[in-house]
Amino acid sequence: MATLLQTLLINTLAADTDPIFRQFIDTVLPAMEQEFGSITALGGSYEVHLDRLTRKKHPYAEETAQRWANSADQSLLVHVLNGLLTAWNLIPFLPDNDLTDTEKRLLCLGLTLHDYNKYCQGEEDDPPKAYEVDSILALCHEMGQKLNFESFWPEWKDYVSEIGFLAQNTQGKHGTNLAPRNWPDFKLRDRRLLKPLRPLLAFGDVAVHMTNPAEVETTTRKDRLRDHLDSLGISGKLVYHRLRDVTGILSNGIHNAVLAFTAQEDWQPILYFAQGAVYLAPKKTEVPEPDHLKHALWNSIEELLSGAMLGGDIGFKRDGKGVKVSPQTLELFSPEQLIRGLPEVITAKVRNEKSPATPKRLDSLELSETERARLGTVADIRSDRLAELIGLVQKEFFSKTPEFTPWVLEQLKIQDEITPEQTQVQKGGVNYGWYRAAAEYVLKHQTLDTEQFSEILEEFVKALADWATEKQLLPETVNPTKEAFLSYLDQYLEISGWDSVGGSFQQELERYTIAKTKGSKQPICSLSSGEFISEDQMDSVVLFKPQQYSNKNPLGGGQIKRGISKIWSLEMLLRQSKWAVSSGKMEDQQPIFLYMYPAYVYSPQVAKAVRVLVNDLKRVNFWELHKFLIEHDLDINALKQYPWLSETEPEEGRFNDEKYAGQDLPFLGISYTTTRGKTHTDAWAEPAFLSLVIAKFLGIKVVATASQTPLYRSDNDFRESIKLDGLANFWSVLNLPDAIHLEEHHQGHIQRIEDFMQRLLIAYSVHLENQADKPDPRWRALPDTARQLMSNVLNLFSLAESGCRKRKRDPTPDDAQRYWEYAQLWSQGDAIMEEQISLVKRLAQEYRQFYKVRSTASSHAILLPLTKALDTILSVPSDLPEEDLILEGSGQLKDALERQEVYTRPLLLDKSKDIALRKAQELQAIQQFMATCVEQLFKGQYQKDIALLQENRNRIKSGVEFAYLILNLEDAQQETESETETESAA
Repeated sequence: MATLLQTLLINTLAADTDPIFRQFIDTVLPAMEQEFGSITALGGSYEVHLDRLTRKKHPYAEETAQRWANSADQSLLVHVLNGLLTAWNLIPFLPDNDLTDTEKRLLCLGLTLHDYNKYCQGEEDDPPKAYEVDSILALCHEMGQKLNFESFWPEWKDYVSEIGFLAQNTQGKHGTNLAPRNWPDFKLRDRRLLKPLRPLLAFGDVAVHMTNPAEVETTTRKDRLRDHLDSLGISGKLVYHRLRDVTGILSNGIHNAVLAFTAQEDWQPILYFAQGAVYLAPKKTEVPEPDHLKHALWNSIEELLSGAMLGGDIGFKRDGKGVKVSPQTLELFSPEQLIRGLPEVITAKVRNEKSPATPKRLDSLELSETERARLGTVADIRSDRLAELIGLVQKEFFSKTPEFTPWVLEQLKIQDEITPEQTQVQKGGVNYGWYRAAAEYVLKHQTLDTEQFSEILEEFVKALADWATEKQLLPETVNPTKEAFLSYLDQYLEISGWDSVGGSFQQELERYTIAKTKGSKQPICSLSSGEFISEDQMDSVVLFKPQQYSNKNPLGGGQIKRGISKIWSLEMLLRQSKWAVSSGKMEDQQPIFLYMYPAYVYSPQVAKAVRVLVNDLKRVNFWELHKFLIEHDLDINALKQYPWLSETEPEEGRFNDEKYAGQDLPFLGISYTTTRGKTHTDAWAEPAFLSLVIAKFLGIKVVATASQTPLYRSDNDFRESIKLDGLANFWSVLNLPDAIHLEEHHQGHIQRIEDFMQRLLIAYSVHLENQADKPDPRWRALPDTARQLMSNVLNLFSLAESGCRKRKRDPTPDDAQRYWEYAQLWSQGDAIMEEQISLVKRLAQEYRQFYKVRSTASSHAILLPLTKALDTILSVPSDLPEEDLILEGSGQLKDALERQEVYTRPLLLDKSKDIALRKAQELQAIQQFMATCVEQLFKGQYQKDIALLQENRNRIKSGVEFAYLILNLEDAQQETESETETESAA
């Protein structure tokens, strides 16, 4: 079954993908995920580096660890994959596209092994030196076996000298061994290794070290990349675009619009970053004209919004006072365009067929009973739509046009039924008169259904727009949003060859200062700084709840206003459009946003794969996930093959058709989760886990936060692979870090992302099995589950028994096996918990020597010896000597056994021995068990504290019962294996 990364890549491959590369994805990539996924190629934790370097007695351990840790995280998997894809993408640009199939395979395998030293460091081995050719080739053999090279290329061992040569010499100068005579004979000609294969590998390796697109002009990498292109004979130059800000969908839209614009100039994108892209462009390419490009970018954003706005999806909101329009909608369209598009908006927004507003409005007017009854027959959704349409256009465009009202009455042919004065009756800011006028019109056209009535609205607005245009009654279009957008591009957008303007600190400071004065009425953006002009937040724009105004303001100060800038208004509207969420309602669902950054760079193929992930990542069904995990023996790595996407089976080119090709690439991937639960824990249970999954299985850096705004502008702004901001309490109770590198020095030893994932999933699994009420996961109770697990590992078994009682059954051998594995995994690295687990198993082993019942027996029967032993310890005086306590307990336990059936006493069943000997052996076993209870349990773990032992009595019994069931299961398995061996021998 394909892994998540495989599925994403295969689904986005072009139909004409080279079969060699496809074979590499099918065979080597899954092994790379297993071997390289948790190894740090760049960055990493200072504590982890220091620990390893110190143990190796490195002379400059602290300085080296700090230098490595100053870089951001990148796994060896991502490093190799993106490097290989970047090199592979240059093949079509080579003169005559001149790589043979053998050379393509060498390119794949050489780049796969080029950072073998990082692999050795991850495995805590010393890598061979550059001159130790035999050791290098031996390591290549070893890694090739692990990475499934055989399936990719059966003849690979015949070319191991070439593979080792390329792997060793991918670097520019440091650690190279370029003399062919130092290597065993090559099957391939030397000059083909030196050119084009080595420059291809080197280009890919240099590229994946870049942290932002501007480095192709601002650092020495520019010269190295240029030299490699020249060596390859590739005609072209490297150019870039960068947006030095990240908002989310708006910034992604800008990036994709730049991609579309530069494609006309034959700029080929070869590297993607959170802030932009690097292109291979023709040598004589023209620098895009700034104004032309910026207006093209505005047109693309305008196009994204206009369809959704005129469809009523965004930019409008309806409340008790009718339909409202956002300032951005008024700015985006001319008044004439907006008027002509309103019928579709009104139809989409006014949908209260079962409870129309017109009857209530008519009741508030001073009408006779006869008049009210006459109009009440048609006071339905049709009247609502017509009244709200007229009221909206009057409010926005004709509030100071006296001739508007008479024209409307004449156009509707109701001037004899209602006067202009009667249409202008207002209450609470709502024009009730238009509802009466609308009812009069509908009364004359009662036979029209809603579809026909929509056509009437279309005809009405067409006539209105024509009349207003002819009379020149409409205001000129003013678009401050466009001006702010163009100013934003001036400050943040960079293109190769442009003069950078940069931000205006003085302007930002002035706006901020003015907004903070007591008499100021200018709001400041609550989502960003004050660099762009802001306006009051509109509930038709923001996804969260708008400001709730009150008269509780600072003494002597004005009303506090919460604003939003024009730029962030665009971002909010784009999110409404893309995510199909209602303005002002999202906050009720407690969204947690997942911001996904590339670990340094994306190759084009990986960028497309991330696009599919963002669009097709489905909600996690933890019940199904729990079932999957049990079926795969709690193997965390098996989750790579869990169906995370809506479409799970990989199919080449599925997402490469025109439908998906037109979708924006996620320079910054954004996803979000919501919950129906009311607690903070409900909100965080899913996104916290997803963050670990995405970082572990895809190598993408993830920031999870409730913040509407991305916390970082690029992946280089934070070092870790995962940042979790504002977590729920259960996370800290589980003692999990909120900033996670690929490897962390945590709780005294090195742990990887999969270790944290394992711990989290054990807590989730125990909770779902015992504290939840399917289908309700009851995440609100998760902190209690976490506290119990952290306080005592034996609570695992207590919770399991509690769950079994809830389901009205006893624990089964399968339960015992699963929970015993939970306990072993949970206690790893914790000496106290490991001792507790070891002791309960020892107790069960010891009393099984003299007492055995079936696994199907009751808990009382299974725990009989332990119960008697604990009763004795808890009932005798605390100052009784240990020897006397052991004898006292042994005697009582012996008496209890005498009352049991003989088949429960295995030592007495061995009739090959004398009965006296059997009884002596039984008594000896009883004394040994009682001694362990007194010396190891009562004295060792509980320090002879009777109250503490009493408090933990049920936990101990639960643990011993599960250990007993495990031992019975092991015996049954051994018997089955013995029978199988006997049958085979026969």
